[in-house]
Amino acid sequence: MGYEKELALLKNHVKRIYKDVFSKGFDTSFKGVQDIVTSSDLEVESQLVALLKEAFPGDHFHTEESYASTELKPRTWVIDPIDGTSNYASHLNLYVIQIALYDQGDIVLSYVYFPGFDKTYTALKGHGAFINDQPYLVSSHQEQANFLVSMVGFTQKHSDKTYYQRLLKWSQSNQYKIRMLGSIGLEMCFTSEGIFDLFYSNVTNIWDIYPGILLLREAGAILVNEKGKPYRLNQDSHLFACKNRTVYDHFFRSIK
Repeated sequence: MGYEKELALLKNHVKRIYKDVFSKGFDTSFKGVQDIVTSSDLEVESQLVALLKEAFPGDHFHTEESYASTELKPRTWVIDPIDGTSNYASHLNLYVIQIALYDQGDIVLSYVYFPGFDKTYTALKGHGAFINDQPYLVSSHQEQANFLVSMVGFTQKHSDKTYYQRLLKWSQSNQYKIRMLGSIGLEMCFTSEGIFDLFYSNVTNIWDIYPGILLLREAGAILVNEKGKPYRLNQDSHLFACKNRTVYDHFFRSIK
């Protein structure tokens, strides 16, 4: 199958690192306007990088805190040590530790740990998505009465609010419910489970989106750009994930 050793390493050590670091408390600072970083972010990333360097010494890294400017190369580990840092710093238990491996021009491995529910999401390219080692599909989630829409990245970092505004108008006219949880990684995990019917973001930081993209693909979600065409990794700046073809048809027919 390939990449089993890499995934096994993460399964064996990420929770240990989480328990070690998060038991100590944290300090906070700012690396930009409203862009908070904690000592936990830095220590989790440092321990993960050290772990992977020891096991795979020839590998490369692209991470939020220490390797944010590196280029993607074969066998590049993409790490967001805490996705949802503002939530974490505010003691809101909606954040994840997320890791992806980029190789052969694509995302080949995904690992996301959600401490709030003690859930681990994993995927290997072409071999399905798993929650706590149990396979799942976006269609496995029981159909709910409420239509839920996830929108992530509605911040001052991105001036283009076109599709946020269209989604707001579309959701309001159809009486759909919108959720913004403050962690794109968590919201992509929930979308891959089928909890959210539609997901949208114009966030392009690869440490934010790579782990979730592979989970969504492997769970069977439909990933498209703003034109409704298949989403192109590293090319499209707008990402929509639809639970099924019915959601896709309904949304893109409505916003034209």
